[in-house]
Amino acid sequence: MTVANGAPQSMSRQFFRWSDLAFASIILLTLPMGVSAEEPKIEHVTDFVNDQPAGIAVTDEGRVFVTFPRHTGTVDFTVGEVKKGKTTAFPTTESNTPKSNDPTSTLFSVQSLVVDGANRLWMLDTGVMQVGGTPVTGAPKLVVVDLTTNKVMRAYTIPANVLVTKSALKDFRLDFSRSAAGTAFVTDSAPGAEALIVFDLGSGTAMRRLSGSGVVGPGSGQAPIVEGAPLMVRPKNGEAHPFAVGLNGVELSLDSQTLYFNAFTGRRLYSLPTRAAADPSITEEDLVKQVRELCDMTIAGHLAIDARGRIYAMDMEHNAILRKDPEGDFQPFVTSNMFIWPDTMAIGPDDKLYITSSQHDRGPLFHGGIDQRKRPFVLYRVSIGAGPVRAGRHSL
Repeated sequence: MTVANGAPQSMSRQFFRWSDLAFASIILLTLPMGVSAEEPKIEHVTDFVNDQPAGIAVTDEGRVFVTFPRHTGTVDFTVGEVKKGKTTAFPTTESNTPKSNDPTSTLFSVQSLVVDGANRLWMLDTGVMQVGGTPVTGAPKLVVVDLTTNKVMRAYTIPANVLVTKSALKDFRLDFSRSAAGTAFVTDSAPGAEALIVFDLGSGTAMRRLSGSGVVGPGSGQAPIVEGAPLMVRPKNGEAHPFAVGLNGVELSLDSQTLYFNAFTGRRLYSLPTRAAADPSITEEDLVKQVRELCDMTIAGHLAIDARGRIYAMDMEHNAILRKDPEGDFQPFVTSNMFIWPDTMAIGPDDKLYITSSQHDRGPLFHGGIDQRKRPFVLYRVSIGAGPVRAGRHSL
């Protein structure tokens, strides 16, 4: 473990230099003597025949919710509930129809979901009419739904002073350890202006943290290798360039005292004391000094943590899920060609990890406007032997 900008680097860095070794061979090499290479069984949960899924949440009752961000501008609905193999708009069809003149009570493009310990569903609305666009004034928000009544309880508008022109809100976690109202930690991968937004839900005030720091930047700029080819953004007009995205994933420790985060293509997992991140008296210079580099990883958009404190990360380059023990490095957990751009994860009451397979790398953004995605998109799950962590409550 080193300070983020320190010189020493862990030996695990070599583990994630994949260019000279086959991924399957690495899995075998990392297994202790006598341990079987058998992986968890992958279960099919449901198909999505129209829109590309992203975020997911699973309640203690087993209800499954999924987001459909506006990647190409149009979706049937941006939040849905899966029931008996079918997905329908949630909480209502009307609320899934964005209205610029009513940005607080309608949903624009929801990216991520969290279920808390009070059986409420929190939704992060990025407030854009198309992914990559400029947020509509007043539309970026956190929306809270009471899952007992399926009614919206409140919308917390993210203050305009912590947003930038190209704000790209990606994920969030809730911390109720300091106040009943709670604090939301929201990642913003705005190109060239990446930052962690710390949103005090009680006062309605927010801060933009770590902006300009290398730990939230997109990394080296080297194109990831996805489905056997360099992943390049290829606009209809303009030059192709490597896919590079900064701060994206975020997770909290079991006691909510530590924030884990990673840049999508940064290939590092970092930690930061939540107390420091939420303290406005701590300067940016001093805050960066409290960041710790924990270990290496592959490109990964989102994180998840189970009730045993193990962290999970997606691995788009190898169609895999990685897992990190509390004191260890990331290791391959399950690999399958069925995971075509595994996007987001959630842990259910059945002690299973739910995974959306989004085929994002096949989208028009990477192929000169040509859509190479093949329906259906799929939701899978695998057994992990541990339950979920809920904001404000967890069980060991």
